[in-house]
Amino acid sequence: MTERRQEFASDNTAGLCPEAGAALQDANAGAAAAYGDDQWTQRLCDRVRELFEIDCDVFLVSNGTAANALALAQLCQPFHSVICHEYAHIDNDECGACEFYTGGSKLIPTPGTKGKIDVREVEAALTRQHELHSHKPRVISLAQATEVGTVYVPDEVREISA
Repeated sequence: MTERRQEFASDNTAGLCPEAGAALQDANAGAAAAYGDDQWTQRLCDRVRELFEIDCDVFLVSNGTAANALALAQLCQPFHSVICHEYAHIDNDECGACEFYTGGSKLIPTPGTKGKIDVREVEAALTRQHELHSHKPRVISLAQATEVGTVYVPDEVREISA
């Protein structure tokens, strides 16, 4: 038997882990209300609120592209920009979905070593976006882990978000 290779390129290239498969099998028994008015959705929303320690609305989407594009659409208007790393998934792997769903917000890719955003490059990008006719910076997008597998430590995130 051939050993199955681990694939981390996307959230939809691998099968389910046994725990998720069992949970889906459990949910498949019997009837449930539609459109999120069921016990499974309620349990998930309660768990998210507990995990993040905040009362919030939870919106379930079908994949990562939808999650990223719709999240940015809630944060940005067409005249805004999103600072990201030059290898960022939102810039390289989502075929314009983020720009489309934000109505035209611009992604501003910046260089940085090992796939990480460099705060000096963010500052340089912000400096370039100062004119009346420039997109106004609104979001800094970073991935944990990065597209090359590196991980930000808390001090790096604090520095970028300062």
